[in-house]
Amino acid sequence: MDTLKEPYWAIENNKEYIYIDFQGVSDDSSVMNQVLKALEMGFARKDKSVRALLITRGGKTSPAAMRIIKVLGKKVQPKIKKSAVVGSVGILSLLLKIYIAYTGSNMRFFTDEKKAINYLTID
Repeated sequence: MDTLKEPYWAIENNKEYIYIDFQGVSDDSSVMNQVLKALEMGFARKDKSVRALLITRGGKTSPAAMRIIKVLGKKVQPKIKKSAVVGSVGILSLLLKIYIAYTGSNMRFFTDEKKAINYLTID
């Protein structure tokens, strides 16, 4: 069974960002639960103000779940200022690239969490 930390607001360099943890998540219901909670947080903010960090090491999702995530992601894009993903490999990396193409996201990929946080919080 997956144990997840719910998405939360973190602060670095006096900048707030949503920390979304998908590490080791492999079932679609857990993935969708994380996505919906993060979306709720993002929708509560003004346009172009949300910074988001996705940690995906060892995470998996299905193409069916990703189709839903793409639609939701497109709706939240006006709120997003910056987004970064850490640990995306294999099929998940491909699905995220499809997500980016569909939503117009400017999400950047990183292998190091500290570098991703620095990117998100330095303007």
